[in-house]
Amino acid sequence: MTEEKKQKLLEAGIDFDGLAARIPLKEDFIFRLLGKFPKEECYQGLVNSMEEKNYEEAFKHAHNLKGVSGNLEMIRLTKITSELTEKLRNQEYDGLEEDFEELKKEYGQVLSAINEIILA
Repeated sequence: MTEEKKQKLLEAGIDFDGLAARIPLKEDFIFRLLGKFPKEECYQGLVNSMEEKNYEEAFKHAHNLKGVSGNLEMIRLTKITSELTEKLRNQEYDGLEEDFEELKKEYGQVLSAINEIILA
């Protein structure tokens, strides 16, 4: 992978070098792992649960998304998802919609980078 592509991933919050260091596999396998991320159902489940204001289900999906994004070294998405997960866990609903909007924005950036660099 070129340094330019790594930089674009990093700008989208994906630490490719950190992922490669933690999971010492060939680059093409790491690409495949990242390429599977858009198919993860936890994000859509979170969206649906938040729209329905079913916060118990939203917690489960947010927790799963936190784990997946953390394992893939999606730094900012993991941070935002962690914060949302804790609010849901503690039933702190003030500002929840704003936090969720921030999460959707970050998720979109991660998806764009994966689509542009990994899946293109």
